[in-house]
Amino acid sequence: MAYFDQLPNVYVSEGITSSENYKYRLVKNLFRRTIARDDLDKYTTFFENYSIRDGDTPASLANAICGDSFKDWIILTINNITDFYSQWPMTTDRLQQFVEEKYDSIDGLHHWETNEILYNGIVFIKEGIEVNETFRAVLPDGSTKTKVESIYPVSNYEYEEYHNELKRQILLPNSQIIDLIVEEFEDIVEYQPNRELDNSNNKKTTLSIAQRFLDRKGIIYGSTSRAATNTVVTQFDYGSTTAATSATAGVASSITVTTSTTPSPTPSPTPSPTPSPTPSPTPSPTPSPTPSPTPSPTPSPSPSPGGGSYGGGYGGGGHRGH
Repeated sequence: MAYFDQLPNVYVSEGITSSENYKYRLVKNLFRRTIARDDLDKYTTFFENYSIRDGDTPASLANAICGDSFKDWIILTINNITDFYSQWPMTTDRLQQFVEEKYDSIDGLHHWETNEILYNGIVFIKEGIEVNETFRAVLPDGSTKTKVESIYPVSNYEYEEYHNELKRQILLPNSQIIDLIVEEFEDIVEYQPNRELDNSNNKKTTLSIAQRFLDRKGIIYGSTSRAATNTVVTQFDYGSTTAATSATAGVASSITVTTSTTPSPTPSPTPSPTPSPTPSPTPSPTPSPTPSPTPSPTPSPSPSPGGGSYGGGYGGGGHRGH
């Protein structure tokens, strides 16, 4: 029995691009799969080691062992092979071609590895450890091995050939375990009873009508905070008054700051907090064309100190700061 024949079916929606009813297509559920246990090599009575030879394929091995080439998935599943083209060993001719295409020179240096170093008859350094060219073996007695004694070069072809040979070592099941593997595989990939199965055990997840109105990537709601600062300058007879209003979105409050300067009849040695744009040794209390020889102690007009509104005392003729 072929591999895909044993996978369960699932209904897949064809999309919601139109206003008509949902359309579903019945397909194989490729997401249902199994992996082999890591300790299969311990069960020597059910499996045996095998070295793949040039010309061997999963189908040819399955036909020789199971009598059915369509059971090649058993060979692949036991050895956790998911990509035949990269995990199955290459033939000698294909390996030669692969190395020539991958490297500039098949005999070029790939890396260095350690030689086996003994000390008093005991292995002090194992063979095959990848190191750099400057490595030298230093023994416990302080002696140092030479470069030839410590390391050896590995060419590009030797490196690829070694990894290709590792792929040749696989496990093959015997006839006693094959039927059990098929039965267990069917039990693992089948659906458990649930309300989404029909009478033929085909799985169908019904789409919601709300999906027609939602973006595929979902909807994200966000809020932003905006702050604005306005500066209003109102010109009066006695200098300028600056009103700064600050407001923040979401806050139902505002602050208004007003600064006013009353000119003094006699210049003060201390500068005024808000200097007049044109300093005068003897400022005039009023903008009258003919200045008075004796300034009035209380200039008129002047803002009322007890006024309840901004710029009090000017009535309807003055400007208001907002």
